[in-house]
This record gives sequence, C-alpha cells and structure tokens, in this order.
Amino acid sequence: METYGPNDRISKLELWILMFVFTMGSSLNLQIGYAAGHDSWISAIIGTAAGLGINWIYAFLCEKYPKKSLVEIAHLLLGPYAGKLVGLLYTWYGIFLGAYVLRNFTDLTGAVLLPRTPSVTIGCMMICVVGWTVFKGVEVICRCAIILLVLTVGSTLVIQLLLIPDMDPKAVLPIFESGWMSILKGAGQIATVTFGETILFSMLIPYVNQSAAVQKTVLSMVAIVGVFIAIQVLAVVLVLGEITNDQLFPSYTALTYIAVGDFIERIEPFGFTVWIFNEFTKLCVCLFATTLALSQTTGSRDYRFYIIPIGLLTLLGSIIIHPNQLDVVAFVKDIWPLYSIPFLILVPLFMLFVSLVKRKRWNV
Repeated sequence: METYGPNDRISKLELWILMFVFTMGSSLNLQIGYAAGHDSWISAIIGTAAGLGINWIYAFLCEKYPKKSLVEIAHLLLGPYAGKLVGLLYTWYGIFLGAYVLRNFTDLTGAVLLPRTPSVTIGCMMICVVGWTVFKGVEVICRCAIILLVLTVGSTLVIQLLLIPDMDPKAVLPIFESGWMSILKGAGQIATVTFGETILFSMLIPYVNQSAAVQKTVLSMVAIVGVFIAIQVLAVVLVLGEITNDQLFPSYTALTYIAVGDFIERIEPFGFTVWIFNEFTKLCVCLFATTLALSQTTGSRDYRFYIIPIGLLTLLGSIIIHPNQLDVVAFVKDIWPLYSIPFLILVPLFMLFVSLVKRKRWNV
C-alpha cells in the first residue's frame, strides 16, 4: 500500500545526507561506545564493521524489492498476518526510540540551557515542530538535513582541531588494557545504537527516485560516519583520558576544555546548538518512519493521519520511561543493545532467509 504525498521523492544523495546527519546525531550526546575507556577508539572501528553488516541486510532487501518498505516486504514474504505483526513491531520500535531521543533532548536542554523550564514544555515545543515538518513530507526533512550537514561536518572538524592542544597521546596507552570484553561491549553499543537505529530508513528507501544501488548509498554512509566517529572518540579519549567512561556526555565535556588564547573559549553553546538540530532531524525520521509503518500495517493511504497520536505517544513515553537521566544512560548502554537485536538483526535476517528460499524454489 503506497502512502506517498506531494513531497514524496528524494535522490540517493539526499538519502545519504539524511542518514549521515541522523547517525552523527547518535554519536554526539550519550556515552555510547566508551565502555572500554581509553581503548574506545578500537570499539568504534569494530562497531562500524558490525554496523556495515546490520545495514547490509535491510539495504539488500530494499534493493531486491524496489519501491517497497520493510513492512511491505514483510507482507509480501510472510503473508498478511505475519506482515502486520512485523509492522506493529517496527511501529513500537519507532515510538520507543523516538521517546528516548526526545527524553535525551529534554534532559540535556533542561540541564544546560533551560534549567527552570519544565521538561514537558521543552518536549511539547520540539514535538510540535517535528510533527509539522513530518506533515510537510520527506523532501522537507531532507532539505533541513542538507543545511545541517554543513554544520555537523564543519563543527566536528573545527572542534577536533581546537582540541589538539589539550590532547595527550599517552592517554591511549597501553592499548588493549581494558580487555576484549569491554572493547566488544563498546562496539556492540556503537553497532546497535549509532548504526542499528538506521533500520528506520528501510521505511524511507521507497521514496528514493533511483532505487538501484541503494546498498552502495547506505554502506558508504556507514563507512564514512564510522571514520568520523572513530576520530571523534579518539579525540575525546586523548582529552579526557581515564575519566572518559565516567562522563554522562563525554563529547560535550570535551568541549569545555577548548581555550585558544583569550578569545576562543566556552564554545559549548555552539556544539549544543548543532546537537539540537541533529536531535531534531533524528526525531523527524523516527516520527515519519513510525507513522509510515503504522499506516502500511493498517492499510491507510495517508500516514499524516497518525502524526498527532504517534507524536503524543512519543511525548508521553519520554516522560514516563525513566525517572532521571542516569537511568536513561544506563538503559541505553546496557539494555538497549540486547533489546534491539530482534528489530535490527533477527527479523530482517529471517526475511532475508525466506526471500532466498523462495528465490531458490522459483529457480527450480
């Protein structure tokens, strides 16, 4: 069931840019991938390799079945009842993920920028702007991402350069001191949180006007973001050293160290502004993909009908999921990588298996 609107076509480049901004937004705030302390840069490399595998599965399915989302492919491969179950699963995943993104936004904004403003007010303002953007369509979301790409890439490079005077090369030594368990734990966080959440783009790929070679678009994005994340993690480790794993927001903490002369310092507000726009983009993708999944599950032709109820559920979820930010960070670091495995790996892998079996039968 197609659910396209007036602004319903994007190019492969626009998809790449939107995915880039979305994925970088996951790496700029929470303490993701730092479980190995000063060996976290190794986790970033391994996590990127695992992320390539996770993204290949759904990209392969979407390229094999052009102009169909993951939910539509599930209906085709598994039948109407199992397909609806898959649609409901990814609707739940999108709402849950959106709630965590919004909660992270309200917590950090309240702590850094608006300490006297109720988090509910901050969340309402953000969800209203996101809902309006999603209502206007995927093309508008991509145009916002194009603007944010310049800010994201430019700020990341400038910040790493400004941090060089505070870097200590000895902070990464001795290598592998943390042990493989900690390194793999950090790699699992990066693979499932930073790169795994891109499973939502399996709902957006049908909007690409040239669906051929979509695998190349997705995997090249993962590889390039992986390079950025490895550089960023290494820079944070070189600055913070052994206290990296003790920080709620390591990247933000590293920004406080920047001081060039007496005129370039206290640039945290700039980094925070870039992060806000990244969270906005991420929430737009979460809400858009979730409304699409639900509309295709129920057979509705217009996803916009579900924007308000899904938006309200996301806002409500962000309020009730955890009592404080410490619980949010603990859940995302320790529980989310395991919780998300069925959505990121098991269901897409099973669909891939069914697809290959059916193709083999047809060939026979």
